[in-house]
Amino acid sequence: MIRIPFTKMNGAGNDFVIINDFDGSFKLDLPSFARAVCARGFGVGADGLLILRRHNEYDFEMVYLNSDGSEGGMCGNGGRCIARFAVMRGVCKSPMKFIAHGQEYRAELTGDRIVKLHLPDPDEVVPSMKIPVDSHVYDATFVRPNTDHVVLTRGQAFDRVDSVDIVPFARKIRYNTGIFPKGVNVNLIEKADDNTIRMRTYERGVENETLACGTGAVASAITAAMRYDMESPVRIVTTGGEFLSVYFRRNGNQFSDLILEGGTMVVFKGEILYGDAHNKILDLLDGQRNL
Repeated sequence: MIRIPFTKMNGAGNDFVIINDFDGSFKLDLPSFARAVCARGFGVGADGLLILRRHNEYDFEMVYLNSDGSEGGMCGNGGRCIARFAVMRGVCKSPMKFIAHGQEYRAELTGDRIVKLHLPDPDEVVPSMKIPVDSHVYDATFVRPNTDHVVLTRGQAFDRVDSVDIVPFARKIRYNTGIFPKGVNVNLIEKADDNTIRMRTYERGVENETLACGTGAVASAITAAMRYDMESPVRIVTTGGEFLSVYFRRNGNQFSDLILEGGTMVVFKGEILYGDAHNKILDLLDGQRNL
């Protein structure tokens, strides 16, 4: 039995198990560990696992795994949470620079709970692409802020974002390997007022709807700018009822100076008693997957 200290945090409802590995002593298999501890009902329960590691050129490195143990690219709300966690642990002060998924990020704490995350320019923005779902073809927007997102707007696939049975609908897009060989995150948005949108997200690697998604919020804000002509900052109402703000500079369909801002919360701290029992958890998860 191994005792592993951890912190549970959430950013706008996106929840994470965070491990401090700044001394480099954490040697467990990360995919298996992530699957076991993130499993709701069997483990701690979370959308993903965050590991804080030392880096010679930055304040720290963030390693992120989805709850199914896969690497999911960048996690915006995870980046905001780990920035606050690093300050809490005395690893660095605000503002800070860190590396995640091969790219540099900057973050700053602006209040007791608020964290701003500065993101690189999007790797790719496709304003319009055709996506088939059953007998329909929808006009979606694709944005890659270091992870893949498609965004669909109200009036095509749905009348209101809260009227959609999002899991079965989104999976028909997420698993369309002909268009997205590695899968994709799926976001549904609708305009709430001149500069506010409502957003729901199905996350690849969690394989379910999450209460919020940071990179999904960035992709959705960029889509709102192009589809609804919204100006910076775009305010986003998440499924969990929390608010995120996305700032940007726009030049046509090019976006730069991206900032994701929102609240973070420390939920609890404790120890994971990691041992043989977690192999049974993994067996249970494999059994559920094969049903």
